[in-house]
Amino acid sequence: MKMKALALSAVLLATASAQADEIRYALWAQPGEAQYEGAQEFKRVVEENSDHTVTIFPGDQLGTPREVYAQMALGSTQMLASGDPGLKEIEYLALPYLMNGIDNYKKVLDTDFGKEWNERLTAERQVRMLGFMPRSPRQISANVVINSMDDLSGLKLRAPERDYYVESLRALGANPTPMAFAEVYTALQTGIVDGQENPVETIYAQKFYEVQKGVAMVDYINKPAYVVISDQFWQGLSEEDQALLQKANDASTAKVDELMPDQTKKYIAEMEAAGVTVTHPDKTPFMEATQSVRDDLGKGVWGEDVYKQIVEIGKE
Repeated sequence: MKMKALALSAVLLATASAQADEIRYALWAQPGEAQYEGAQEFKRVVEENSDHTVTIFPGDQLGTPREVYAQMALGSTQMLASGDPGLKEIEYLALPYLMNGIDNYKKVLDTDFGKEWNERLTAERQVRMLGFMPRSPRQISANVVINSMDDLSGLKLRAPERDYYVESLRALGANPTPMAFAEVYTALQTGIVDGQENPVETIYAQKFYEVQKGVAMVDYINKPAYVVISDQFWQGLSEEDQALLQKANDASTAKVDELMPDQTKKYIAEMEAAGVTVTHPDKTPFMEATQSVRDDLGKGVWGEDVYKQIVEIGKE
């Protein structure tokens, strides 16, 4: 009986060890997208240099970011790449035409107030920022060809359920319609909405272009995905493994940067071959129309002084 108990204890310890060594990584991107390949690069670097195994869950298989954050708090999921960084002050860096790219985001988070945000993120959400995953800028698609901002007037455009998306599209003359992501294709297909906004890779991967006539390359929001890791899991790692995960995420970012330009060109060419008209409207009216959104929401979230500093960093 004693031997059986010892054997059972050994099995339980082995199972616990195996579970501790697994990194469950939740991701919105679909297989084939540059961001999925970036996650695979993370997996390769980690598994080749440690005893950890990385399991990638693409296509929001584990649920919405909010649901995955809850899983991370319980310890059942260790990592998440999504558009939700877990803290409002960080998320609002995605205000329209505010940031030029990931380097600007990094510079903001390297300021004293940016470091304080990261500390709050860990304290309030029990996660820490590991880094970023590049995405292409967000574009606007519709059931009409979009040659200028005037063509958006009155169009019902699906908006993510965040005020900066809603107010940005309203400022552009559209009629924003907040809607869950899972409902978008059917809403476009049935005419509940006339269009939507997303990066090119998402418009392609989700096949939104099948039920749209035009895609306007207006780059109105430049927003990466945020890669966060459970703080409890992180604190249980050796310094060597922490450095390895940081190195793996840097390799992941580099892989996405390498693949994304050619992939974007490929997606645009395939959408055009399918009959979609891809246009490049003058961005100046879009930038001017959304100035009040940047000012009002930026000052409201950060205060005027911090907002001014962020605006200057965004220009670099």
